[in-house]
Amino acid sequence: MNTLLAIAYGFALLWGALWGSFLNVVVYRVPAGLSVVHPRSRCPQCLAPITWWQNIPILSYALLGGRCASCKNPISIRYPVVEGVAAALSLAVLAPWLPVLLSDTVEPWRVLVCVLAEQAFVFALLAIALIDADTFTVPDVLSLPLPLLGLGLALLCGPVRGVEWKDAGAAALVAGGGLFAVQWGYAALTGREGLGTGDVKLLAGIGAFLGLRSLPAVLLLGALQGLAFALAYTALSRDAVSSRGLSSVRHLAVPFGPFLALAALQWLLLHRLADKALAAWFGG
Repeated sequence: MNTLLAIAYGFALLWGALWGSFLNVVVYRVPAGLSVVHPRSRCPQCLAPITWWQNIPILSYALLGGRCASCKNPISIRYPVVEGVAAALSLAVLAPWLPVLLSDTVEPWRVLVCVLAEQAFVFALLAIALIDADTFTVPDVLSLPLPLLGLGLALLCGPVRGVEWKDAGAAALVAGGGLFAVQWGYAALTGREGLGTGDVKLLAGIGAFLGLRSLPAVLLLGALQGLAFALAYTALSRDAVSSRGLSSVRHLAVPFGPFLALAALQWLLLHRLADKALAAWFGG
């Protein structure tokens, strides 16, 4: 049994790292309007093609000393970090499903669908967070499929995950419609755009995946963590406000997408533990 678990964990890490390598391509090319398939991976500075051994997640960065094999220019540390984070997320998604699979109470194919769909969800959130942090844009090509994928997962595995299709559909509508109303109201009252339409689409996808019960926590965590980041940023960078010609910190633009994505990840990975803790507390 221990050997099987070790193999499963190792495969999950490798699977996530491979997807992390692809996400680096997505984060670089999608905002530029480039294909993520063609041409093959190449150095963004000298445009030399990257060979297979130079493209092994995490390992190649170490073997190359963090520099391009052709032009010797530094490779951003973000590349192996994204690969490592994707690997960790892949394992974190798989771990709670392994006991379900071993218990033989759910058909194995349903467990596999749940794992792959949730991994796709977290990989999309990671890419969206990075692109939004770089460009203040949530690309439709990544956000729009999420509600459909969430609804499809609910139809196939609703009872297994605890988010059935009615819940998923209602959550997508409430999340998207509610945040759109906030966006419109804020713009009407202040004359400024406080939220982007991309955030609305992203929250609709999060709602479809995680259900109605998740929305208050996701919004609260996202807002609090975004506020904490803005306050920390302005405290550590004294001229963060004045250098931008802003009258106060409340006018500082901070992308909301990364914090919505972070809150959604926290709910997905931790809400089961929280439910067990609450059940134990009240049950005791």
